[in-house]
Amino acid sequence: MKAILSKLRPSKRLVIVLSAAFGVSAASGGAAVYVGRERILTSFAEPSTSGLECTALRTLKLDHKGQRWIRLHVKTDRASGPERIRTALRVAGALAGKEKADLYQVVVLDAAGPEDRAGVRGAAIGAEVLFAPEPRNVSGMDEPFRASYKAGTANAAGMFHGKAVTLQLDDVRALMAKMDDRSMCIDPGATEAANAAAAGENAGH
Repeated sequence: MKAILSKLRPSKRLVIVLSAAFGVSAASGGAAVYVGRERILTSFAEPSTSGLECTALRTLKLDHKGQRWIRLHVKTDRASGPERIRTALRVAGALAGKEKADLYQVVVLDAAGPEDRAGVRGAAIGAEVLFAPEPRNVSGMDEPFRASYKAGTANAAGMFHGKAVTLQLDDVRALMAKMDDRSMCIDPGATEAANAAAAGENAGH
């Protein structure tokens, strides 16, 4: 799974928005574990400051009571919890910069996890970010962001059974200050479409 990593600096506005408080998503299926600032920063002291390469599994664009919701399922390979949540954060920011919506949801799965939509729940979810630019307009969103990740790595079946961890505002700001990449995951479907279009153009000459 190889993503094309472009070095894009986030806008000041996006950095401010992404620095909003994080909470545990109701879909995480686990109890929140609040840890001290030193322990959080220690666990995030890794080279992948902007998360990892990832592959888009599916994008769902929903009309929910007159609102536009975008749900993106992505996969990473044997990633740690901090790597998964940084990946989700990066992709959520990239998605918000690319398309306008009332609610963005990025769910990170393991490479060995389920492929079907119905299987994306519970232990299959390694990290999740919900972003609502106007949280007051979205039911259940008291803050712009809610995010969590499962501690530990996935098992052979791509399932996560660790506890859910939530980040505090200061920790999110510290991570955002170090993030130097704003790339999306690679989208195999988009790549195939682009290749098909190029082949058609070549055939016409």
